[in-house]
Amino acid sequence: MDLNLKTLLISLGIVAVVLGIITFYVVFFAGGGTYLVSSPTGPNATIFATGTAPLATTSSTASSSLALASSTNSESSSTASSTVTGGSQNIVWMQGNETMTITGAALSGTQLTLDVQVQMGAVAECVPLTLRMIADEQGDLAPPITQQFAFPDSGNCNGTPGETYSAQQVVFDISSDPTAFPFIFTTGGAANTLFEVVQNAGGGFDVELPPNAG
Repeated sequence: MDLNLKTLLISLGIVAVVLGIITFYVVFFAGGGTYLVSSPTGPNATIFATGTAPLATTSSTASSSLALASSTNSESSSTASSTVTGGSQNIVWMQGNETMTITGAALSGTQLTLDVQVQMGAVAECVPLTLRMIADEQGDLAPPITQQFAFPDSGNCNGTPGETYSAQQVVFDISSDPTAFPFIFTTGGAANTLFEVVQNAGGGFDVELPPNAG
């Protein structure tokens, strides 16, 4: 009997020690560490942290990507509008060495007049009048009544280097349908940019790029 009692006490002691060890690891090592999750595709494991750092990193990366995309779009837009600028009373394009600007439009009867500013480059030359009106849905082009520019210092299309000629008037005949706004034009030349003359709420006229341009 004494031997059996001693064996029982020893067994109970071993069990108590094992339970104590398990309790120690649960209390001191079961906090919010990392968890090892076996990969279903192979022996390699993937570790997932219990904190929120991965979410913050992902958010930061996404924000950076969006900012970069926004910056890229802005730069592209700026590059696209560096040669031709659209907006009310503001169409600008390069024609050879000269900078051309449509500064306004006016209607008198069946004649639509565009005011053109010509800023000469560094060369004395004749500036061709390449403006054309889109006459129909087939894209036929109608030339202006005005045959050429007439600069005040020469009386013709020959401009002085560095000179700026304002309010050069180019007249188009719209007698076929004087109410068919917007009227669409092209700058012609190498730029060959479309723009339109539209009526505004005040009864005047705006010169601008078409809505789907730029």
